[in-house]
Amino acid sequence: SLAVCTAGFCGNETARGAFVRALYIFSLLGTGRLLEHRHVRCVQALLCLARDDGELLSTTWEHIFRALSEVVRMQQVYQLMARNDRAAVAAAERRQRRLERREAREEARIAAAQARREANEDSSDQADQNDDYSISSSDISDSESESSYDSDELLMEDEMDSRAIDETNAKSIHEAVPEILIDAIFHRSSSLSGPAVKEFIYQLCRVSRMEISGYGGHVGSEANTIDLTNVHYRQSHTLLPNSLHQSKTGGTGNQPAIYSLQKLIEVTHYNMDSRPRPMFSDIWSTVAVHLTSTALHSNAAVAMYAVDSFRQLSIQFLQRRELGVFEFQRRFLKPFETIMARSEHVSVKELLLKCVEQIILMFGSGPIAQDGDAKKSPAKSKKPKPVGEQFHQGTLRSGWRPILTVLGIAGHDANDGIAKLGFKMLTSQLRQCVSVEILNDSLTSKEKSAKSGTRQVSSSAPPVLLAERFVDLVDALLMYISGTREEMSLLCMDHLVTLSNFLANDDIPLPVVRKKPIAHKVPGETGARVGYAPKPDSEELELWWPILLGLSRTVGDRRQSVRIKGLVTMLGVINQHFFANSPTEPKNDEDSDDEMEPTTSPQHGDLQTLQLIFRGVLTPILEYAETDMTKGVGSAPLLSNDFERFITRKPSPAVTTDSKDSWIDTTFEHLMDGCVSMCLRSMDLYKSDALVEEVLAMLNSCLISDSGALAVLGLRKLHQFITEEISKEFLSDDTWATVCHMLRRCLSVRGLPPPTSNVATETKGNNSGNEDEEIEKRREAKIMMDEFVLEERVLSSRRYIGSCATEIIGSLLSNNTYSQCMGLGWYLFLTTGLGNGIYEWEAAAKIMDSHAELDQNGSSHPPHYLENALYGRKWMTKFLLHLISREDVMGVTSSNAEEGGNSKRTASVAQNLIKDQTESILNALIAKEAVLSGGKDTKKGASTEVKHLTALVNQLLDGYNKLDDNHLFVMPWLCPKLSACIQSNDKDLRSIVHILVQRMFNGPLSDKMKSAKSGTPTLQAT
Repeated sequence: SLAVCTAGFCGNETARGAFVRALYIFSLLGTGRLLEHRHVRCVQALLCLARDDGELLSTTWEHIFRALSEVVRMQQVYQLMARNDRAAVAAAERRQRRLERREAREEARIAAAQARREANEDSSDQADQNDDYSISSSDISDSESESSYDSDELLMEDEMDSRAIDETNAKSIHEAVPEILIDAIFHRSSSLSGPAVKEFIYQLCRVSRMEISGYGGHVGSEANTIDLTNVHYRQSHTLLPNSLHQSKTGGTGNQPAIYSLQKLIEVTHYNMDSRPRPMFSDIWSTVAVHLTSTALHSNAAVAMYAVDSFRQLSIQFLQRRELGVFEFQRRFLKPFETIMARSEHVSVKELLLKCVEQIILMFGSGPIAQDGDAKKSPAKSKKPKPVGEQFHQGTLRSGWRPILTVLGIAGHDANDGIAKLGFKMLTSQLRQCVSVEILNDSLTSKEKSAKSGTRQVSSSAPPVLLAERFVDLVDALLMYISGTREEMSLLCMDHLVTLSNFLANDDIPLPVVRKKPIAHKVPGETGARVGYAPKPDSEELELWWPILLGLSRTVGDRRQSVRIKGLVTMLGVINQHFFANSPTEPKNDEDSDDEMEPTTSPQHGDLQTLQLIFRGVLTPILEYAETDMTKGVGSAPLLSNDFERFITRKPSPAVTTDSKDSWIDTTFEHLMDGCVSMCLRSMDLYKSDALVEEVLAMLNSCLISDSGALAVLGLRKLHQFITEEISKEFLSDDTWATVCHMLRRCLSVRGLPPPTSNVATETKGNNSGNEDEEIEKRREAKIMMDEFVLEERVLSSRRYIGSCATEIIGSLLSNNTYSQCMGLGWYLFLTTGLGNGIYEWEAAAKIMDSHAELDQNGSSHPPHYLENALYGRKWMTKFLLHLISREDVMGVTSSNAEEGGNSKRTASVAQNLIKDQTESILNALIAKEAVLSGGKDTKKGASTEVKHLTALVNQLLDGYNKLDDNHLFVMPWLCPKLSACIQSNDKDLRSIVHILVQRMFNGPLSDKMKSAKSGTPTLQAT
């Protein structure tokens, strides 16, 4: 002992560990060998050292606790031996009584035999024979009884050696180690220093883990070896109560030992009140980890014992008041969340919920109301409680968070009983918080404020659960909404509406987040002074945000009824509480008296808040459309009636109506209608179009989505929003700029690789002769091509976007009202974008045709890129004919150029657009006719495509032919292109070309052609 103390004072870990380990090994505890006097003296020295000099033991507590565990087992064996000895004495007394009764019966028999012998000799002889037979049978029965008892003793003959050793060791330990010595070791832990008690509890947790797990060490320890002799010896001894019970019931006899766990609970009790809370928080972190792992044990009995230990310690700890912002209660009850989420035993979860219920009853706001007592007055439903329980009522502060989390996790449990129990406890607390008394106080204060004309706040503050843990309560309700039980989800949405009404009521003090201290500078002072903010809007929005964000997540629920009600609830909360009352609409006092909901805005209905709601709550909902797994593969968007399919086939009606329960079909329209309604309401209320940009941003997120169905619906909604819902006075130039850029982006092909000819030309033009660089560029081009083809196979539905965007652009530009509203600049912007889109669609068609073996959608429902290109050329023809009929495009000459530089530049851009697109459609027709005439094209629908292109060219040239000479002669570039079409296979086309060429050469153009031949640069430039 002196050596150990000296090593401890000097801080010599090696020497101290060697001495203590030597004592433990020399004690022979757990080896199954006979303990002599010197071994017992080692045990005594080891325990006395732990009692008197525990401050110096540090990491060597492990050997002390392992020795204590074995000592306690020996004492249990001795106690069982004493019970067996008492049973043997009782059996001997019973045998003695049976012997005395047998002797008495024999004496009575002899006396009766002699009396009968004197009466009748023959009868006496017969009686003697019968008596002899009875004596022999009685002797046999007695001998059998004794032999049966002896046989019970002979059953343990094979184990006599180990039993004798174990009994001898148990007697020696019992006589040498009193129980008061063991109790003193644990009781004196409260007098250890901080570092010493931490090491004490850490090593006790280690040994307890060894006992429960059934091995001799822990990960990373030198003692991490399984002592088979020790384990077998301790588990197979027939005198151990667990083994004896398991052998009788047919069990395995391998029940985990929990002695160290029991002592750990006692030590925690000893140190809870005597230690400062920061120090005990460090101690509890070690104990909580071990108790949590034990509560997740595969043995339900061990796990339930750990949960019950949590309950005992929690009740003791919660009797102490919470200290400000330290939140020790939350740290203490945090393991409840892990146990509830990871436990696999229903009995353990049920016990945990019962423990939570007891904690709420003792330290919460009040008793949990039953379902039938929900409408009763709280004063009538309360029962008298003990004085101590009344004293601790309401002391639960930061501990509400883990408790509410446990109740919320119960909603995700697979067992219906656990979910119902947790839901009942949660809703009971909610009903108790939003009680009739609080509502009555709020109504009374409303009446007073109406009479006095001033705003008054109710004197009765809300319960702690609502005042300090409002957000945690909302999160718990949201856990049930996201659960699998539809009925609970719908009820929780109603509870969220109740909480939103509570939060919006100005007559009830709001949660403590409004009074959060902030640091502000005072003029004339260098430092910052801590004060309380006067209810800033940002802090109030922190309370609304969990409700709104949680309801937005419910809109993505896979259950249709849940997401529809979630959407309706969310839109109702926003419309009710985030829009200020219109000054032109007076309040209805009669309605406000009949309803408890507030009719005034809680001072957060401004445009900035609504913009935040759109960006953070409403727009993210559209992400659920892309991840909707219930959407059928055949839900094809509808195309325009004039869209020509000459390669793919039109989907059947059975396919288009295949999935009517998907998110897009059931929720998208309602969501966008609600957002547009809020936008229009804000425009009427604030006379501002700030939310128009937010609605357009939501629609833009639909357009760039990978889902073709969602993008098409977004385009349809965009067209409806512009043409039907929003007033033209709010269609500013910025709004048109946003809309036009959105539509033009839809005309492009995403991920389209550059043509291979461009790559080859670039590499040939490089005089460096670097072949490696050329090979690398070709390899990159091949990779880009393969990625594009693969993306087209996966996202083939996006081909609908181009045709739908073309239809909407055509609808807007063909409408004189909207074409004049947007102006010629945006008209040309969209038309140019359509021309670029046609070019990209034809390029994508070439790529897909070259990878026909990889493209499996050639005859499927999405349109082919060539079909989109043909549809685009239909509208392009109409746009060109409209442009050449406009005086501001074709009438700008040198005589009126002084009207303005902008109009001249715009007209020049329009004329170049007419030239480029006319040449494009003519070149396309000439090239496709040449390929078709040469018999080189065997693609499906080639002849039909040429037929439609010919009709479009006829329509375009016929429109040019109807122009007067002044407008026709503005386009001298048309003659060279017409000469190439003179050899067309179509007779009508050749006729129109002949007429146009004759008009241009017979008019003033002939003079220009003559001047061109003489060297004038006019025609050459053109």
